[in-house]
Amino acid sequence: MGAALAALVMLACVPPLQAARHVPSAAEIVDLKELSDPQVDPDGRWVAYSMETPVPDGGAARWRIWRMPLRGGGALELPAPDGAADRMPRWSPDGTGLAFLSTRGLPAQADGKTAPRARTQVWTLALDTGTPRPLTASHGEVKSFAWSEDGKRLAYLAVDPLSPEQKARIERKDDAIEVGHDGQYTRLWIQDAAGGNARLLTRPGLQVQDMAWAPDGESFALRVSDEVGLGHHWYRSRVILVSAADGRLLRTVTERASAVALRWSPDGRRLLYGQLGPYGHTGTQVVYTLADASRVELGTHWPGSLRAVQWQNDGTLVGMGLRGVRPRLIEVDPRSGQVRERLALHGPSRGFSLARDGRVALVNGRVDAPPELAVVSGGDVQWLTDTNPQVRDWPLGQVRDLVWRSSRDDREIHGVLVLPPQWRPGTRLPTLVQAHGGPADAWSSGWLGSWHDWAQSLAMRGYAVLLPNPRGSVGQGNAFAELARDDWGAGPFQDVLDGLDLLEAEGIADPARVAIGGWSYGGYLSAWAVGHSERFRTAIVGAAVIDLGVMAMTTDIPYEYLPGYFGNVLERRDAYDRNSPIRHAHNVKVPVLVLHGEEDRRVPISQGEQFYWALKFNRTPVEMVRYPRAPHWFEAREQERDVLERVLDWLERPH
Repeated sequence: MGAALAALVMLACVPPLQAARHVPSAAEIVDLKELSDPQVDPDGRWVAYSMETPVPDGGAARWRIWRMPLRGGGALELPAPDGAADRMPRWSPDGTGLAFLSTRGLPAQADGKTAPRARTQVWTLALDTGTPRPLTASHGEVKSFAWSEDGKRLAYLAVDPLSPEQKARIERKDDAIEVGHDGQYTRLWIQDAAGGNARLLTRPGLQVQDMAWAPDGESFALRVSDEVGLGHHWYRSRVILVSAADGRLLRTVTERASAVALRWSPDGRRLLYGQLGPYGHTGTQVVYTLADASRVELGTHWPGSLRAVQWQNDGTLVGMGLRGVRPRLIEVDPRSGQVRERLALHGPSRGFSLARDGRVALVNGRVDAPPELAVVSGGDVQWLTDTNPQVRDWPLGQVRDLVWRSSRDDREIHGVLVLPPQWRPGTRLPTLVQAHGGPADAWSSGWLGSWHDWAQSLAMRGYAVLLPNPRGSVGQGNAFAELARDDWGAGPFQDVLDGLDLLEAEGIADPARVAIGGWSYGGYLSAWAVGHSERFRTAIVGAAVIDLGVMAMTTDIPYEYLPGYFGNVLERRDAYDRNSPIRHAHNVKVPVLVLHGEEDRRVPISQGEQFYWALKFNRTPVEMVRYPRAPHWFEAREQERDVLERVLDWLERPH
């Protein structure tokens, strides 16, 4: 690193405070198993869920489906062949079978001339026989599916397969792509639940993003777009109703939908959908009544942000929301949109399902354990699984909710503070400020240990970690999230500094040993910080937006994402430049670590390269690590391990 770094203050050198207990390595953190997608059966006796187990040495993660009694008991794994992945469990309406998506090998085709079938299909398991069998024989990869209410039919979404001509072109490298015209569309199919030939319901050139089968089986609610791609998925979709008989358009519910799951009320008279906000980075969940086309917006007066919501019955919605940094189990009145909080939780939900008697099965984290399956009855929480028992031997940090006031406008700012396990007041600590992605995202109280959540790994090694939710974050309503319009840098960063001031005033953070880091928008805010302040000894800039104008025209979400914050990039380039860290790179004097995936289409790697070379030209100490094949959000276990190891190593260097 050279003499330029030798005079800088060390960030780390605080020994583990519980030497007798095992501090986990980065590999042990990323090897934690993850549960998701719990599904209660119609009788409320069983809950099925998915489990993902990381696999080392470049292997794909292992996905399996488990089920267990909702009142507690032994969990049963659905065996699968090596290399196969099972996920998305869904009970049959009569509760006698469990359907799921799987990449198991299909039985051999009798006709060798038949076009090859896709790898991902819908399979079913009859509980009385215990033998899985395929339900679909789709030529395109199946993405999701749903039973009809009477259990007699199955609908599924499948990606159009490549034609023989397209495959031949690709093989001979005649594979030019016409941007915006050459995508493979996802379309809706229907077949008998017992199997047989499937019938295509939606036309070519219409991308089906989501579907919900009406309880009477006569129609579908669809969220659709005219093009494929993530930009249309998030920002340019609409909700329509179509006939289940012939796909005929019945009505358009909204032209500006958000990516919220469509859900019918049990009586089929109302539809829950998401409405995109005026600038694209917020949204509102809406109940639409078919009879008179009236609409009720949900939670508009609740001082938090709604997450997923489901129908408990025709008169009650149950869901998850975030207020401040604390997730909440909530009830919503579909007639008034009013929210009632039922229970404060630690950690966001990775899915939940409702039993008819009001119990809620959910996968949820705690401050001392990764997300596990639990059942909520009234105000009581019963934990059903213990998937990662090894964490009980780890000296986990203390997790605290934190609130402070903005020095700009006296707004309330929320955050999470994680301290070493045996920290006592009066002991100043090396401190990392970790910023979240988004900006319309938020930290929440709960489990904070993964390749991208660094707090527990650092707290167990003697650090304090501040996780701020500055203006632009969710958790305080849409108006607070929209405060980042035209201001990604100055306002949110001052909110962060105000939180750091609090830690220093309370004798927690050592002003001489403070770092900042984050991923995506968190990387952006870290790059902004070291270009505008001398309070940080180093920064970790992960998958960060560095030049907003260039990003707006190269990302895979070019529509309302950045234009929603800053307007037309051609007309308001000054606003994009004013908020770009690259314009302030000449002010950066402290060492910086840049991390970026080479296949990142959300924030192209050229963004990280710009910052790296700008700092090189500036003679600022900088290192950059590129990850081949890696998208914006990493999936490969070894790359996740490497990220966390590099973060820990970088902060322990003598910066």
